Order: sequence, then structure tokens, then C-alpha cells
Amino acid sequence: MTWRQPVVLLLFVGVAAVWLWQAPTEQTLRFPMPTNKAYVQECGSCHTAFAPGTLPARSWRLMMANLSDHFGEDASMEEPYEFAILKELETFASDGNHADMRMQRISASISSNAAPQEFSKLPYFLKLHDELAPNVWQRKKVGVASNCIACHSRANEGRYDELEVRIPAG
Repeated sequence: MTWRQPVVLLLFVGVAAVWLWQAPTEQTLRFPMPTNKAYVQECGSCHTAFAPGTLPARSWRLMMANLSDHFGEDASMEEPYEFAILKELETFASDGNHADMRMQRISASISSNAAPQEFSKLPYFLKLHDELAPNVWQRKKVGVASNCIACHSRANEGRYDELEVRIPAG
């Protein structure tokens, strides 16, 4: 063994350690959010402004095409807003160009011919929340699993950090 082999090994280990040390943890990752304020204003006025990376583009297209019956409500909006919002939803969707590894896992868990409308019913969501007692969803301040903002105070910013979760008391 020459002196170069241990030096190369130490250099490799050092670079890998620095890279891993600087990598964001799962708890600090954030979903990219639309920069157009219309999304949070239009969609976030009634419910959590869901991170587009929670669903594939085909789901967002279907949802935006049916705003007149959006989960039993008429969420129709003026066409310029609708078009601008849809473009950003497609851009930041779980199968879009900005998709990180977590978003790609979400997309991969959905059949290519499916266009789910509710992130809270996807296997990815259910796995992340499987430690919660079923009665948590019935608490007055939570109500439904899709009320992300009840426990994730920065959900409208695309932040779902585990360390920031505050589950409302029953």
C-alpha cells in the first residue's frame, strides 16, 4: 500500500462528510410554492394552500377544470387567475421539473392513469401520519386530515417540518 491510497480515501471520506453535513434533513425540506400571490389568496382563503408538490400535474389540471364543483363548493375564479394558478401548479407538481426526491416518491406512488384529488388519502400521506390516533382527525381544531394548517402552522409556505408540528388538544 502506498501513501496515496490512504490520502485518497481520507479525502473521499472528508468530502462525503461535508456533503452529508450540509445536506438538508427530511425535517427541514420544504415544498416549493407558487410565487403568484393569487394562489394563496384564491385557494388559501378557504383552506390550506396545498403545496403543488403533493399531487401530480394531471391531478391539478383535473381539479382546476372542475372548480365549479370543488368538493361541493363553487370555487370558480376569473380566467386569468385560473390560468396563472394552473401554470404554477403544473410547474411545482410532484412530477414537475422542480420535483425533489420526496415529491418524486409521491408521484411514483400514484398510478400513471390516476389523478387523485386528495393528498390526505394517498399512501405517502397515510404512512407519514400512521402514528396518529384516529380521533385526532375528529378534534374540533383539526376536523379533517386535509386541514394541514391545524398542525403545520407554516403549511401555506410549503413547510411541513416534523419538528414544528403542534397537534391541537382534543
